[in-house]
Amino acid sequence: MEKKKIDFCIGIFDNLTENGLEKIKKDIENCEIYGIGVYTDRVVIDNFYTYPQNNLEKRMETAKNINGVKFVFPIDSIEPNKIKEIVMNEYTKLLEQN
Repeated sequence: MEKKKIDFCIGIFDNLTENGLEKIKKDIENCEIYGIGVYTDRVVIDNFYTYPQNNLEKRMETAKNINGVKFVFPIDSIEPNKIKEIVMNEYTKLLEQN
């Protein structure tokens, strides 16, 4: 099976479970470039009706520290088309840096 060029996941990344980490690791193995979108505090509070335990910077650092993750970016929407636009913009930035 051919690897995907790019793949990503999106989440809060406050408390990363072993199951969640294993799924991410499997996804990373099956693509060339893997990114993680981390919901902003506003999105977590307004849409998931909870407060994150850690601030956005700390949650993004948690995501960056996962082996194989190439880029991490904030997600400030739950609207699918907006999320797609954010992912593509962040992926483009990554390509321009390399």
